[in-house]
Amino acid sequence: MTLETDVAIIGSGYSAVALALNLVDLLPPAVKISLVGKAAAQGRGIAYATKAECHLLNVPAGRMSLFADRPNHFLAWLAAQGYPWSAEDFVPRRIYGAYVRDSLDEAMKRTGNRAALTLVDAEALGAAAGQDGGLVFALSDGGRLSARVSALCTGAGTRRLPLPEAAIPAAARPFVVEDPWADAWWERLPADADVLFVGTGLTTVDQLLLLKRRGFRGTMHALSRHGLLPQPHLARRADPVETALVPGGGEVSAMLAALRRQAAATPDWRAVMDGLRPVTQALWQGWSAVQRRRFLRHAASFWNVHRHRMAPAVAEEIEALRRSGQLVIHRGRLEALCLRDGRLAAVLKDGTPLAAHLVVNCTGLDRCTVAASPLLTSLAERGLVRPDPHGLGILVDDAAAVLAGDGARTAGLYALGPLTAGHSWEITAVPDIRVQARAVAARINAEVAAG
Repeated sequence: MTLETDVAIIGSGYSAVALALNLVDLLPPAVKISLVGKAAAQGRGIAYATKAECHLLNVPAGRMSLFADRPNHFLAWLAAQGYPWSAEDFVPRRIYGAYVRDSLDEAMKRTGNRAALTLVDAEALGAAAGQDGGLVFALSDGGRLSARVSALCTGAGTRRLPLPEAAIPAAARPFVVEDPWADAWWERLPADADVLFVGTGLTTVDQLLLLKRRGFRGTMHALSRHGLLPQPHLARRADPVETALVPGGGEVSAMLAALRRQAAATPDWRAVMDGLRPVTQALWQGWSAVQRRRFLRHAASFWNVHRHRMAPAVAEEIEALRRSGQLVIHRGRLEALCLRDGRLAAVLKDGTPLAAHLVVNCTGLDRCTVAASPLLTSLAERGLVRPDPHGLGILVDDAAAVLAGDGARTAGLYALGPLTAGHSWEITAVPDIRVQARAVAARINAEVAAG
């Protein structure tokens, strides 16, 4: 059976819902919008599916509205629900997930009798060009969905442990947690055992907080190439400082050196990083392919820990774990895993062994590679999408319209969020995606109106 729709939004996370809500505001009532993804996950994705109160937003509530043109929307929702948080507070992520889902439910009620917005409780596994234009999606429930205009909002999956298959013997695999969000792995961890987290970013921070809440007494090791933890936000945010960087203004190393000098001359370096937001995407777009590769290889890790920061209360807890010695940060690379005397041992590239009861993969969200998604693989095989050369999703133009294998626009196909990182770089946080969602909704509205 083939369902017909005017606009198909493929995805379950924030990007998909943000686009759907903007389309409901802009499109005429007769236009049908289908939101395709597992219904139970709509609006939450990986980021907001957690139920743990200790998992906080990494951005204050005052900057987390769903809508670019309604900056106080989230604050108004919090007040209406009777929550006490204000604009500078870091709210639990589960609460934000409830807000996104509640906003989606409210939009569906508004469209009620017209059925302008419907949820398709299935995943899109593949797609091909339709006979009359648009795309026809193959769904996980065996059905098909034909759409005049489509938007890919599939986001990113979880990275795999950075080891070749041969480096993990079969006997060691039961002690490896590839996806820390997939199951309650901590229930298999004795309260006094050692555990090794591969990665020192925000995913590891989340897992450390979970273990702390459970009264874990063992040693928590965390390993990454540079051994860098995310930097903390301050309780009171300083006003952003206008950046000294100019798009197209030189080599990556020179621009980063200028950024460091400006940060050193500013009372709070965070104000300098926050002042970059208006020009970050233009800076990235002004670099050549060689310069982008250089940035990704040498500077991206340092950028991420300063750009994507911890809530102040979270940072205090992590620092307390380090001071007590329960959390040990290691700098290096994982070379192999093995069993020694019945215990798991992680071998670092320099030969250092680390014994642990479990190894937990916390390398974070993967770059949106075409090969990691059956849907994107299907579209690429048909020449409808083209992979970004740096592995950052797919190629799009300035309007977030998808570019085909021949470099031309794929008619009626857009992409949002992390899928467009190759074009925009900074497009994973709510303040950036909501602007993109509004702009793409306006373009879809114009396309639908033009017939």
